[in-house]
Amino acid sequence: MSNLNILVVEDEFLVAADIEESLLSLGYTVQNTVASGKDAIEEVEKQLPDLILMDIILKGDMTGIEAATIIGQKHDVPVIFLTANADVATIEKAKISLPYGYIIKPFSEKDLQTNIEIARYKFENDIKSKMESDQFNTFFKASSKVKNQLILEGAKGLEKINLPNVYYLEQEDENCRVYLRDNDLVIHDSLDNVEKKLPEDTFVRVSVDYIINLDKVFIAKYPELIMADKMTVITVDEEHRELLEAMLNK
Repeated sequence: MSNLNILVVEDEFLVAADIEESLLSLGYTVQNTVASGKDAIEEVEKQLPDLILMDIILKGDMTGIEAATIIGQKHDVPVIFLTANADVATIEKAKISLPYGYIIKPFSEKDLQTNIEIARYKFENDIKSKMESDQFNTFFKASSKVKNQLILEGAKGLEKINLPNVYYLEQEDENCRVYLRDNDLVIHDSLDNVEKKLPEDTFVRVSVDYIINLDKVFIAKYPELIMADKMTVITVDEEHRELLEAMLNK
């Protein structure tokens, strides 16, 4: 069983506390527990969880189904619905957001664990299928511009990469390394291939070995760049300088 980071969306305090306790005892990490669809959307924007447990009936103007649909338009994350209502009409409405599971209250700890593990397994296989398809590059190049996210094969398995958090990428033998603010990830693909999946308006090739995020440039003092926060110095090849200058001056 993997240590998944799970967001709980449940407006009944005692139920939410019980779910959180069960998740922790099963070895999962609870990212947060929120009580409304609006709060769920805001939480996902702050940090993308590995999975969401979403109550269908929530207090406020937004149902869990509506919140899951909005989240799914921008992010790839599996959602499991929780509900005390098992009627056909509710299930049909829930299908709209393409959930990865549906748990009827009250449920046991075993029910929770089984549904979570199956949902995550199915989600990872769905992503792998997309990666193996002939439309892989087209899919991710288009989705990255809309979703600001890539899912790539890394040293530890599938890695979710939020593009706004990327500072730069570096070629490393047959792999490439993605540098975030506080850590870095090894991706089992070449820099050339990963470049094809990045949004061209934000990520620019500056040399044979480096691609940088324009939004993370602190100082451009050619032929060198200094990347914000990390203060890493990267040398810009002459052939890439003209395009880089134009994009930085937009």
